[in-house]
Amino acid sequence: MSQARTPSTTVPVPARWVPQVRLGWETRNARWWLWGAAGTVVVVAGVAMAWWGMFPVNVHGPGHFAGIMAPTCGLTRSVVAVFRGDSAMAWRYNPLGLLVAFGAVAALARLAAGAVTGRWLVLRVRPGRAGWIALTLAVVALEIRQQGRAELLMTTGLH
Repeated sequence: MSQARTPSTTVPVPARWVPQVRLGWETRNARWWLWGAAGTVVVVAGVAMAWWGMFPVNVHGPGHFAGIMAPTCGLTRSVVAVFRGDSAMAWRYNPLGLLVAFGAVAALARLAAGAVTGRWLVLRVRPGRAGWIALTLAVVALEIRQQGRAELLMTTGLH
């Protein structure tokens, strides 16, 4: 005696919810040159500050002095720590610094490779609703983490 098998019913996920990532090559760099320029600035400034020390410029908003940390607090010191080769210190200040430093080096490498070959690597990301929700939750989690490190972040220089 065989049992009749019922077909499974699956509900398709609408495309607007699903993140989409596409990697490809383009022969022109019309709107992507800014990423290479930004990567160059981050790498040059990060290496300069790693070598000669932090710039004596205070870029904090008024909330910082009241003890209210933003998700980006400690980002500069984190990037400088990455260029000094101290990833543990970079993580302490702001884990986003590791991503920023890697992205800056990748953007600079893309700029150099594109200038030599005339072909530009292009990464297109459409986060979809699920991606935007995940990004929002990650920023909230980073804000909570950074607020918990307010005492460290209110100090000056790298420790």
